[in-house]
Amino acid sequence: MSRAVFVDTSRTARGGKRRKPHVCYDGKRIFKISKLTKLKDYDEIFIDTLFPEIYDEILQLLRRGNKVYYLKDLTTLKRLRERNNLKKNDVIDATLLSQIPKDCFRQLTETDLSIDLLIRKYELLTKRIVTLKHWVNDGWNYGLRDVIKLMKKDKRSVAKKIIEAVSNNAVYRKACELFGIKRNSIELAILVAKLPLHLPLVRLRGLLGLFPGRNKGRYDHELRRHVGNFAVNLYLNAKRFPNVLDEAKEIVNSLPNNQAIFRLELLTLKILRKAYFEAMRPLADE
Repeated sequence: MSRAVFVDTSRTARGGKRRKPHVCYDGKRIFKISKLTKLKDYDEIFIDTLFPEIYDEILQLLRRGNKVYYLKDLTTLKRLRERNNLKKNDVIDATLLSQIPKDCFRQLTETDLSIDLLIRKYELLTKRIVTLKHWVNDGWNYGLRDVIKLMKKDKRSVAKKIIEAVSNNAVYRKACELFGIKRNSIELAILVAKLPLHLPLVRLRGLLGLFPGRNKGRYDHELRRHVGNFAVNLYLNAKRFPNVLDEAKEIVNSLPNNQAIFRLELLTLKILRKAYFEAMRPLADE
C-alpha cells in the first residue's frame, strides 16, 4: 500500500523575514518541514498550491520517482472548511486535504514544471522590455536599444520553446482548429498550459476579471494579459485571414474596437473550454 502525505505549502518555507514552514499530514501525525525533498519516503505527495518557489524541490521529487499532485481548485478546500465550520489555518488545511477525492488533484510531471518555468521567463522578459522602452522614451538610452534587441531575441526563442512544448497537447491542437488559426500562437499556448479549463465559464471569467466593475483588481493579471493579447491577435487575424472562426469575424465586423476585443476575450474562454472537453472526451471513452 502506497504511503501518502498531504501538504499545506508555503512560499517562505526555506527562509525570509516571514519564514513559514510547510505543514504536513500523513494520516497519523502532523509535522512541519522546511523542504519538500524531506518527503522522499512517501510514494504520493498531495499539495494545495504550486508556488514557483518550490519548483526545484518538486522537480527533485519527481526525478526520484515520487508522485506529486496539486489541488486543481482551491475553492474545493475553502468549501470543505466552510462545511465543517472551521477557520483557516495550516494544520486544518493539511488535514482537510486528505478528505478531498483524488480526482480533484492533478498529477504533476517534469514537462509541466519546465513549461511553467519557460512561461515565467517569457513574462519576465516581456515586463523588462516594456520597462526599458519606457526608459529609452524618457531619454535614458545608455545603449539600451541594443539590450532591448537582445532581450526580444531571447523572448522569441523562449516563445518558440513554449509552443514546441505545448504543440502536442490535444487541447492546444483542438483550440487552434476551432479558432481557425495556425499552431504558432504563444498566447494561446500559455492559456492552454495555465488556465484551469475544467472550471465553469463563470468561474473563469471571475478568475480573469471579466466581470466589468465587479472584480476591483482581485484577479489574475498575468492570465488576463494573455487573454487580452490573444483577443487582439484574433481581432487582427479575423480581418486578414478567411479561415478564422466565423463567430470571431461577426464580432469584429459588428462592434467598435474596444467592445469587440472584450467580446473576443469572452469568446476565447468559451472556445478554450469547448476544446478542453472535446479533447478530453476520447480519454473518457477509453
